[in-house]
Amino acid sequence: MPKKKVEEIFDKYAEGYSTGEFKPSRYDEVARTAMSFADDITWHYLQKYAPRDTNALILDAGGGDGYWAQKFIELDYRNIVISDLSQGMLDEAKKRLGKLSLKHNAQFIKADITDMKDSFQDNTFDYVFSQYDAVSLCMAPQNAMLELGRVAKRGTYIVVSLDTKFRRVPEFIEAKQIEAARKLLRTNVSVEFGFPQYNLTWEELAKYFEYTGLEVVEVVGAPVFLHQVDEKVMQELEKDPEVRKELLKVELEYCTTKSLINFAGHLQMIGKKK
Repeated sequence: MPKKKVEEIFDKYAEGYSTGEFKPSRYDEVARTAMSFADDITWHYLQKYAPRDTNALILDAGGGDGYWAQKFIELDYRNIVISDLSQGMLDEAKKRLGKLSLKHNAQFIKADITDMKDSFQDNTFDYVFSQYDAVSLCMAPQNAMLELGRVAKRGTYIVVSLDTKFRRVPEFIEAKQIEAARKLLRTNVSVEFGFPQYNLTWEELAKYFEYTGLEVVEVVGAPVFLHQVDEKVMQELEKDPEVRKELLKVELEYCTTKSLINFAGHLQMIGKKK
């Protein structure tokens, strides 16, 4: 799909992306519940590898409406750059961060994750992450990884997440879309919400990391169990905060088990620039 078309799609859904009509159209109730655990797991590992120095310069590539950037600002990180192909998303990020009472030096840069040379110099950032699919939606994951590696300083951690491949197969079969399942297995490409994206195994994503010159430090599934649980059961369980806490503990205990990760809801990978 042409980049202009992708930009138009995300401009269209930018307003209320996290809370408005786009979210209900993407997720049924069990998926929303599973996504809340995915968020918690993702955030756990983003914090784990974040620089200790809160003055560090951070890049949130494909940062959308600033959801993750806000969480870092709330931890007292101030120097954050949000880049995105969609100006509409950047406008939403400005609104979100503009409502914060906390001081910050957030910058909003319109850039294509596969080619950021006009926006960022080599070896610029102290921490780089791209969460929830920008690397797969760009349809050139190798180019995206090369760019994320290029702009990071040596010794910097780079964290990327995207949808896993094998998890999608039973979803297509359940929807009686057998050819879509076969196409995904053959090409790694699925069409979600009107546009194509890459879905990868952790082994395939690791090859992109290694090609970029990154050492793979940790591989995470988010979540590995809970997206497979019956919808009504999940809704009932999550009503009890103590039960939810225990479920998250189980996920965090097993989410780095590599035999489970390829069937997880999301794949998160942490690399370090050599």
